[in-house]
Amino acid sequence: MKHNLIIFSLLLLVCCAGCGTKNKVDVPEKPIVIVFENDVHCAVDGYAKLVSLREEQREQTPYVATVSCGDFVQGDIIGSLSKGESIVSLMNEVEYDVVTLGNHEFDYGMPQLFKLRDSLEATIVSTNFCNYRTGELIFPPYQILHYGEVDIAFMGFTTTTTPTMVAPHTFLNENKEIAYGFYRPTFYENAQKQIDKARAEGADYVVVLSHLGDMDRGEHASSVSLISRTTGIDVVLDGHDHRVMPDSLVYNLEGEPVLLASTGLKFQNIGLLTLSESGTFTSRLVLTADVEASEEAQALVESMKKKTLKEGERKVGVNEVLLSPDDAKGKRLVRNREANIGNFCADAFREVLKTDVAMINGGGIRADLPQGDVTYNHLVSVFPFNNTACTATLTGQQLWDALEFSVSSLPGEDGSFMQVSGVKFEVDTSIPSPVVVDEFGVFQHVGQGARRVGNLKVWDKDKQAYLPVDLKRRYTLASLNYMLKNLGCSGIFRYTELLEDNLGQDVDILASYIVNVLHGRIGKQYANVEGRIVMK
Repeated sequence: MKHNLIIFSLLLLVCCAGCGTKNKVDVPEKPIVIVFENDVHCAVDGYAKLVSLREEQREQTPYVATVSCGDFVQGDIIGSLSKGESIVSLMNEVEYDVVTLGNHEFDYGMPQLFKLRDSLEATIVSTNFCNYRTGELIFPPYQILHYGEVDIAFMGFTTTTTPTMVAPHTFLNENKEIAYGFYRPTFYENAQKQIDKARAEGADYVVVLSHLGDMDRGEHASSVSLISRTTGIDVVLDGHDHRVMPDSLVYNLEGEPVLLASTGLKFQNIGLLTLSESGTFTSRLVLTADVEASEEAQALVESMKKKTLKEGERKVGVNEVLLSPDDAKGKRLVRNREANIGNFCADAFREVLKTDVAMINGGGIRADLPQGDVTYNHLVSVFPFNNTACTATLTGQQLWDALEFSVSSLPGEDGSFMQVSGVKFEVDTSIPSPVVVDEFGVFQHVGQGARRVGNLKVWDKDKQAYLPVDLKRRYTLASLNYMLKNLGCSGIFRYTELLEDNLGQDVDILASYIVNVLHGRIGKQYANVEGRIVMK
């Protein structure tokens, strides 16, 4: 079997693997191999290849573990149609040992997350997800697994930005009080406490399953900042940023090297972390495309795909142009620019629900709509989050404020960037964003001074023209319950007035638009963007 192997040996780790304690550290009698992945996002065919690669390792050593760094239950129809249950069932068949939570594990709400936890045979570890009021952890902070005389503690961390990426009501109790949260001011203190506790409990090594990402997020912790502000971690296996990182060295608080690795996105690679008989950690990535799938595991995958996807095979219409959330280089265009698929989705909501304007968050549009026959499955791939349609009213001022928040992160990517219908405007990113948010990143208001959004116009149905926004007029808005009801996208629409709720599934709005408005054909009007959002 041909593998793309990238190997990096960290000899210094022989000495520092147990640096969190000054005790003698056991080394394995045979190598310990940890098979790892991150950000699978329902790319289920990769599981059959993971099984194959893992069985190869088991031929070499009896000590093999399988772990995930989160974001496994969302990203495609096979996950969304079952709210993650099909994925968890498959992971049970694959026999995972330990997983941590990505931000997308929260997409289906806390009751469903707890249901998934109860059915998942692997242990979920989270060192920073807690009861907001008591600080008590919701899941075990770590799991210690035994390999002969060697004990490895697997710890889990989830990005603290999760509440701004998931509908905030997810974290509320029945009284609409904040019930769940993530350690932030005490993040590093708590992390060190749990590392020390795991060491005191007998862990020879500490391996972190991280969904923090390695890129700087200001006040929010990253995998790099976690390493640099603690001691006692040996390896961090990272997710969230979708980076391919075979191995990297980051130095901890005492100047000791810690290995950092990540596999990319949707099973681009499968990671192999090895602890040798000398106590040395090495990491390598195997290009998944070069791995031959386990026939038995692939049969399970195909059976599940067939069962899950059958209901979505009906044809909805025909598409004449490629609608994509990405540019030609694969950059997520829909999160910081007008995109043709964003126009299509927003138009669908405005036309079907008959409102003045429509806004769809770019982060909610997750897949291409290819040329050719369009099936219900295709639409679910575009909208995989099981949202429902809602309408509301808002003033012209509120509309302007929402759009100002939408562009506040430019030129960077942001899932809260709005794809629009019924409005057009210009954006000047040379102006510092005047948007004010609270300590949790929740939108408060737009401050004084110059705004990025200018020349805002709204489509007038009677005059069949775009007219300057009337700041005092109330406009009707079509969008998702995620934003209009459940306070998603940092609560930018919490001041709007909800008109109607539960107006149909988001995918059904798209289907209705294709069938009833476009008469079964998505035409060349969507081949290019229209200049609804103009970057100055």
